[in-house]
Amino acid sequence: MGISDIRIILPPKEELSAWWDKLDQAGRQFVESHISRLLPLLRVNIHGGLIQALAHYWCPETSTFIFGGKHELTPTLEEYSIAIGKPLKAKLISPPIGIDPVVALSDFLRIKEDNVRKVLKAHRNTCHLSFLKECFENGNSFQMRRVFLLAFFGFILFPHCKNAINPLMAHLVEQVLGGKNFVNTIMAETFLSLTRFKGSGDKTFHSSPELLQIWFLSHIKGFGGLMTIHDVNNSNHPIMRFENNQKHAPDYHYSRWLAFMKKPTSKGFLWHAKWFQVRVARLSCGGVGPIPLLGFTGATEYYPTRVIRQYQVVQELPPALQADPLRVSFIDGDRGHEDSILTIKSMWDMCQPRKLKWPEEELKGK
Repeated sequence: MGISDIRIILPPKEELSAWWDKLDQAGRQFVESHISRLLPLLRVNIHGGLIQALAHYWCPETSTFIFGGKHELTPTLEEYSIAIGKPLKAKLISPPIGIDPVVALSDFLRIKEDNVRKVLKAHRNTCHLSFLKECFENGNSFQMRRVFLLAFFGFILFPHCKNAINPLMAHLVEQVLGGKNFVNTIMAETFLSLTRFKGSGDKTFHSSPELLQIWFLSHIKGFGGLMTIHDVNNSNHPIMRFENNQKHAPDYHYSRWLAFMKKPTSKGFLWHAKWFQVRVARLSCGGVGPIPLLGFTGATEYYPTRVIRQYQVVQELPPALQADPLRVSFIDGDRGHEDSILTIKSMWDMCQPRKLKWPEEELKGK
């Protein structure tokens, strides 16, 4: 591993776990009602070598991992939706275009703007862990649960930098509290981070490495069998199953993962994760185009039909790629992106679930 590898930010899980222990029952119920099945991520070990090796096999053009030059796999919205425990039917989260981070954080934490402004200025416009810790320890039950939720999203799901979160995360979490769809946001930021790494952009992974590794290892024969779940629910789901079985997960060195991905065999993969079963799925936009993904820092798209066998459907020839791909960066905060965001949301509304046609016999590498 070296400077040419994607950078992974290790979150302060011990601190967040200690905060969780201090929440009262009402606070815990409040948090879990919004993060659903994600809490065990605090106890999942990150396999850095795996994530760094995976990033090298990301193909920005197809929005898939391509192993051995021909085997394609990619996370799907339905897989992430089941793992996270949140439906896809909710409205998409809006990125923070034209939002003042001081105002957003002040409103969310119920703290005076002048105090927030001083904190951000002292930490290069980031919201440091020490400030969140102070807010948590000095807050009442209502404030403690909000601080925990903000920290969970800012450190675990959308890491920004070591020991600090993006203050605009308050804008995202406020929308989560309003019931909006953050599954699409996580997928978008996962794909955007990988695409920037393969290009000339930021080399840091700004999404959840734990979710990506759980997804990938669910598709590896051997360990994938340990992830078998016939009835996924809030008491028995992929993240919890991984937490309980992570000591059995292949803990290969970075170089061994690279070698496996460079020369894999189709028999090495489980194209269909043993916990994943859906009857309907969003496979295209309006019947022809790719599925739009609206993130916190940009927008992109992906083609579920390129990996249709992950849905237990016979894989056919992949569709032609869109001539004008949907790729937008919001990092500059330009208000000129507002029309693009409205277009993307309109496209998402056109992505209606369709019934899947399963084969009569179980697929075996097809």
